[in-house]
Amino acid sequence: MQMKDKYTLQSFKNNSLEHPEYIELNREIEIIDLVTFYYYLLYPNNHYEGEVHNYYELFVCLNGKARVKSGDKEYLLSARDFIITPPLTPHTHNPNNSFLSSVSICFSAKGLDDQLICNKVGFIDDTQQNVLNILINEYINNYKFQDNYATPQVRKVDFKNEFAYPQMFKCAIEMMLIFITRQFQNENGNNKVDIAKESVESKNKIVQYIKEHYKEKIILEDIAKEFNYSVGHLCRKFKLEIGDSIVNYIIKYRISMAMKFLFERPDLSIEEIALNVGFNDVQFFDKTFKKLVGMTPSQYQKEVSKTNAIHAQDVTFDIIKNI
Repeated sequence: MQMKDKYTLQSFKNNSLEHPEYIELNREIEIIDLVTFYYYLLYPNNHYEGEVHNYYELFVCLNGKARVKSGDKEYLLSARDFIITPPLTPHTHNPNNSFLSSVSICFSAKGLDDQLICNKVGFIDDTQQNVLNILINEYINNYKFQDNYATPQVRKVDFKNEFAYPQMFKCAIEMMLIFITRQFQNENGNNKVDIAKESVESKNKIVQYIKEHYKEKIILEDIAKEFNYSVGHLCRKFKLEIGDSIVNYIIKYRISMAMKFLFERPDLSIEEIALNVGFNDVQFFDKTFKKLVGMTPSQYQKEVSKTNAIHAQDVTFDIIKNI
């Protein structure tokens, strides 16, 4: 009996069968299970004793600095640094005297080269950051949270969940690991990481000005004068390098600082916090905060008082991704 061809194409012109070439898509890296996915902001004094488990953990520092121990080595991670801890390796992730926003993905996988990618600090480039954004958005949209502890709990499958969100997780994490493997495979990978970090740091002169003056009335003309730019050039340069308008960034940074005040200084009133972060109009502050965070300042203060981990349900990624 003659075997049928795997793929054929029927030609209407002469009623003949053609046999197109095809490419087999190999699974070089495959995610078997997603164990946990954490996305949170930690208080500077938070201290975690550490753990050991039989699956991989990808830790990404989004903002702030992290002290990481993996095995017998210790690392200091800055914004957009990452490290992968292999199975059965003791490790800790703690803030380094600052608020720490981070993502931690625990998973089992096939096809990873542990010697190549594990226990090394790498840097998340813009492409990887976009994939990470997909993961965070899928997480926020499709997970629910326990009341007393910032641990994700998968929702029951029902109409509220988005189509194929487990597959989105699987594909996005596999893409992250492919990009990471390629990064370390490059002979000059370490140099590229350093160059990328220096490039990001070079963008922060205007950002640093904002962070130093966010409590004051910030006028674009004053910033432009500070850096010898026209206002138009300042706005175009900032948008190109940071990916957001300078006005939006100022607002988001002020709200981010307000979130920290609400958590760190429960003794202050909402009005005092608004003034401390550069909002003279308390109603506008309240409205802006609710728009970005999803709840009013008072509601947020009540929620974060329950735990020392500010969870993704309470902190939207857009607020902190560039801060």
